[in-house]
Amino acid sequence: MTDNRKSDAALWNTVSSTMAMADVETDQRFVFIFLRGGMDGLSAVPAYGDPSFRAVRGVLADEAPGSGSPFDILKLNDTFGLHRDLKAMHGLYEQGELMVVHATCHDYRDRSHFDAQDAFDRGAVDKSIKSGWLNRTLQALPTRFRTGRSDVAMGLGPTLPLSLRGDESVGSWSPPAAPKADPDTLQRLGALYAADARLGPVLSKGLSAHQLGEGSNSMPMGMDGMSEGFGNAIAFQEYAKAAATFLSAPNGPRIVTMDFGNWDSHANQNQQNVRGPNNGNHGGQFAEMYLGLDRGIAALKANMPPEVWAKTAVLIVTEFGRTVRINGTAGTDHGTGGAAFVLGGAVKGGRVLADWPGLKDADLLDGRDLRPTTDLRAVAMGVLREHLRVPEEAFSTIFPSSEAVKPIEGIVRI
Repeated sequence: MTDNRKSDAALWNTVSSTMAMADVETDQRFVFIFLRGGMDGLSAVPAYGDPSFRAVRGVLADEAPGSGSPFDILKLNDTFGLHRDLKAMHGLYEQGELMVVHATCHDYRDRSHFDAQDAFDRGAVDKSIKSGWLNRTLQALPTRFRTGRSDVAMGLGPTLPLSLRGDESVGSWSPPAAPKADPDTLQRLGALYAADARLGPVLSKGLSAHQLGEGSNSMPMGMDGMSEGFGNAIAFQEYAKAAATFLSAPNGPRIVTMDFGNWDSHANQNQQNVRGPNNGNHGGQFAEMYLGLDRGIAALKANMPPEVWAKTAVLIVTEFGRTVRINGTAGTDHGTGGAAFVLGGAVKGGRVLADWPGLKDADLLDGRDLRPTTDLRAVAMGVLREHLRVPEEAFSTIFPSSEAVKPIEGIVRI
């Protein structure tokens, strides 16, 4: 019988010996999470202290903090709170490790999911640009950040997101659907092709990613009927665990992307169709989404050593917000301004960044949307400059046509 533990260790020693590197002062971690589908920013971060909030939100307005109901908003300050199912993220806020950005959007101003997502992934509205903003970021990273590393960035998911596509080499990983080869077979393959100048390095990189992914102890997809595809809440939690494993490895990537889809909320946004016994206070699809996001972030931190978490910044965005008012099918339609999050041990959190435009009719964009007052690209620039040491002169390439946008300062602990 094969001793799997010894085989795994032997394989890891084989593939890692050529990739190891010493820790350097720029050895930070960055996670980019895209909530695809247009998260409702006023549900995720309700502005309960705005005098117009309850009137314009109707049944979507949860109870104010301290009301004593099962649906109380989690208080951030006298104006803003968090969705009641974001308890772990609220804990990060209280620990000074989460910053909320509200009334934010990038430079796209129409309401197409796909165009809006592509625009942020590209870093520009211009469709002639074929590479992604994170791939172009790799070209601007300090040299020491890249030294000895085959892949600085890795996309987790079945397809590589547009944000990582481009000329720079990146890695990718998703849980294999086919039956798994035993560790002894993988070790023999690695040894067989080790001397091959072309296949050896490629196989070594693939086996390294496979080994790290296996270390996340992922639960099989499809359990409980609630993990149909990558956009599902259960799957997101498992990818978060895998991200922690990759980022914690001394020779692993330092930038990881994850998608979490299905945030479109046109109808039945607060439906009571409970799909499981542990969906929190509110049943239905969106309780699952918020719980999935919260548990995924908790898993990301829990599966990192404290010294790695201390070097980590996570940017969570969505392509646009939703309409302020509820629609005729008890949901919200495509909007503009929304909410984003920056969190991690490296983040100077415990605060809300918002030039709040207000929710009166006269304050809304086109009479329906939360008016964006903070450019989401400025938030990303601030994280890149302070956390990854990207020089400011590179932003005209990373985010074309952003000359008027200035990085927000003081997002991370320096």
